[in-house]
Amino acid sequence: KLQSYIKKHSVRLGVWSNFDAYIVSLLKAYYGDGATRQNDFGFDWLPRVTGDHSHFGYCLDMADGKLEGLFVMGQNPAVGASNGRLERQALSKLKWLVVRDMVETETASFWYASPEVQRGEMSPETIGTEVFLFPAAGTAEKSGTFTNTQRLLQYRNKAVEPPGDARSETWFMYHLGRRLKELANRDSNPR
Repeated sequence: KLQSYIKKHSVRLGVWSNFDAYIVSLLKAYYGDGATRQNDFGFDWLPRVTGDHSHFGYCLDMADGKLEGLFVMGQNPAVGASNGRLERQALSKLKWLVVRDMVETETASFWYASPEVQRGEMSPETIGTEVFLFPAAGTAEKSGTFTNTQRLLQYRNKAVEPPGDARSETWFMYHLGRRLKELANRDSNPR
């Protein structure tokens, strides 16, 4: 519940001593007018950790056919993980894969240009994964915070506009969510 969550994460001093105001403000930002005192500001709508959602956890779930799709943004697991072969084999089990990057990465091209395809272990004709490659804005083409591989959190202002159809992850996910909500609102299914 919201109150026990606030109690667990509040501290006596420092900026987090206002954790109660922060979490309520965040929930109101998430859920707008739907976040009311009567429904704990939508706290129960937040997703809960339901299992192992680590990188290798979802990779193994993909390999076992438990995931239908994956969004890859700012990563290249087909060659950037410690077991690229497993990653590429797991990607081949997905129904769909969305890759957002500034160039076509090995993750986006695994289905036709991976070492497994070159060796004949996998074939583009038998890989059912539909890959969507979207252009992404680079770090200098968007403002906000980012974390690098040394876990340093930094803020930067946008230096230049992204070229062509490239957009930030925030823009992409916001508009994807907006379009999905519009589809759901037009759906007559009572769910």
